[in-house]
Amino acid sequence: MLLLAAPLRLAALALLAASPAVSQPVELPQRRPGYWEIRMMTGGGPGGQEFTLQTCTDAATERQMVEYGFGQMGRTCQRFDIRRDGEDYVIETDCLIGQTRTTARSVISGDLRQAYSLRVEGTIQTIGQSEFQQTLTTQQGRFVSARCGGGLRPGDILLPGGQRLNIRDLAASNAPAEGARRP
Repeated sequence: MLLLAAPLRLAALALLAASPAVSQPVELPQRRPGYWEIRMMTGGGPGGQEFTLQTCTDAATERQMVEYGFGQMGRTCQRFDIRRDGEDYVIETDCLIGQTRTTARSVISGDLRQAYSLRVEGTIQTIGQSEFQQTLTTQQGRFVSARCGGGLRPGDILLPGGQRLNIRDLAASNAPAEGARRP
């Protein structure tokens, strides 16, 4: 599960950054409020895992995710660059999370109003070890409806197997420490 958690963390941090960036030279588009379906593939190739998530968002949730994501990046990343490459947005990171160093290059395509794709290629290396793991995570998000069904409230993510978590609650319980730097 640890090997799966790190690529998911890379993808989640990249997605959290996929909203307007106040202090960044590049402003990323904001996801349209409502009900989204996100197909995710981790690992790539025959050993990869594919699953689908449902999520509900609104403008306040998108802002909170950006603040949470920037707080996480500010505490753990030595590098956090966002730039425009044609129609795509590219995010490059180099982060230290505990004893694990992760580097990633994320590419966000699409308008985030109707659909988007996210590709995160990276490496994971335990400090003091020469071996590293290559990672690949992709997401295909599509807007389903302006109204969230199934009892989902803004911030809810419905995982495979019916487990539900709320990103707003997660962000509130892991609020960035005072003085956390913003990229």
